[in-house]
Amino acid sequence: MKKIPLIGIMVSKGKDLKPILQTYERYKGRLPVRLFTFTPQDIHWKKRTIRGLCLENKMWIKRRFRFPDAIYNRCYQKENQMVQRLETYLGPHKCFNRVTRIDKWQLYTELINSDLYQYVPETSIYHPDQLRGLLQEEKPLILKPCFGNQGKKVYMVEKTEQHLFKIYEDTFTPLYTSYNVNGFFQEIGQLVAKKKFLIQRMIYFARVDDKVVDFRILVQKEATGCWKITKGISRIAPYHFYITNRAESIHEMDEVLEALSCPSSDYESLYQKISLISIRIAQLLDERIGLLGEIGIDLAIDRDGDLWIIEVNGKPQKSIYLKLKGEQRVGIDSVYKFPLEYAYYLSQT
Repeated sequence: MKKIPLIGIMVSKGKDLKPILQTYERYKGRLPVRLFTFTPQDIHWKKRTIRGLCLENKMWIKRRFRFPDAIYNRCYQKENQMVQRLETYLGPHKCFNRVTRIDKWQLYTELINSDLYQYVPETSIYHPDQLRGLLQEEKPLILKPCFGNQGKKVYMVEKTEQHLFKIYEDTFTPLYTSYNVNGFFQEIGQLVAKKKFLIQRMIYFARVDDKVVDFRILVQKEATGCWKITKGISRIAPYHFYITNRAESIHEMDEVLEALSCPSSDYESLYQKISLISIRIAQLLDERIGLLGEIGIDLAIDRDGDLWIIEVNGKPQKSIYLKLKGEQRVGIDSVYKFPLEYAYYLSQT
């Protein structure tokens, strides 16, 4: 009798064990795998066992497991030492999503030194002197943390022709305004608070009904280990926002592409370009930062119809796809099923 592969889903916190396992049990369908969830603290390295949560006879049970045949990493972490250590026991290429908390500066350097360089906004590491120099051009700039912060602490800053310094957060209404350059940099210092930030050229997003929009593309590996676009959505920001972190509504990407108020090329060519770029980003990062199974990519089209890479998320937020309604929810199952299919694929190789 053929052994059913054992797949472990590694999560950061104990409180996530049951809800995450419930979700993936619901969507695994007839895939011949046995699932359990665990945290890094549940691993007993000497005994080569893991204490995890599983579903047996419709009951939630915590028990000890052998090391699994493949691991789906759903922890949010900068480093991959844990994954490397697991692979010394499981073998190479058995644990995917080696890096889930992607450094935006590393991402920038990888993209700018690739065939995707033309889609990357001008970016530099934040330093007061660097910001001072860039502000002389009197063009708005974006300050953002190097590590994902769920869209928080993304600031727009500018120096006007009248030498007025302004800081914005989320909306086009200034958070801070002053003619005092020293006061301005003191305020910036408090906002950055010794964390690693980036300075990026402001991209004026295209609009629908005078509201800025961007696109989030979920790219995943499926049962054959190949990258595939699972779902593409668009986030529409509230009126007067320059960022979509507090989206007013979520729509299918196709629907918004057709409604864009920019001198873009036709819908079909835009869709094709977004698809090609998204797959290429996934392939590139898979090669350069380690084995991945899924990423979320934020893209934007500017007012001139040009396409830009805004963010790449190593641990994609999946609940956002559940906000789609009616026929737009077609394919939602794959969002959760593809990682399990890929884990099964790794267990067989």
